Amino acid sequence: MRLQLQAGSRSRTILSRTLLAFLMSSALSLTPALADETEVDQQIENLLGNAEVFKATIADLQGRIANEDSIAVSAFIDYPITVTINGKRKTLRQAEDLEPLYYDIFIPEITDVIVNQDYGSLFVNGDGVMFGNGEVWMNAVCLDDACNETEARIITIQAAD
Repeated sequence: MRLQLQAGSRSRTILSRTLLAFLMSSALSLTPALADETEVDQQIENLLGNAEVFKATIADLQGRIANEDSIAVSAFIDYPITVTINGKRKTLRQAEDLEPLYYDIFIPEITDVIVNQDYGSLFVNGDGVMFGNGEVWMNAVCLDDACNETEARIITIQAAD
């Protein structure tokens, strides 16, 4: 592309630098998802544990929720868990407790948040990984007393206010 300017060479230099800066920033903005995923991975590694475990678990959870596989979804939850159903709090003590209440807990608002959550846009802190605006939280759960083995599991399910 050739730009013809009628001003002096100094104006051309400023315009060239501005155009170059714009093109470089545009090129960098074409890959934000990868950078965001890398940042989420790093935050998970620093605060919660193995990022690959979270990434794989989240992808699997999203697929199971999208397919309404209530039995498989029950395995992603850390029990006991207290949920709110029609304004009333209920504690689920084991996976079998979820099955009859699945559609009361995983209402469209919750399932949409899970299925549409972009991994690179996750919020991560010491409390876990947040989906949406806090409708669902996931954290590392120890599988042994020494916490040498962990799994990423849902620790909170709540409808947004």
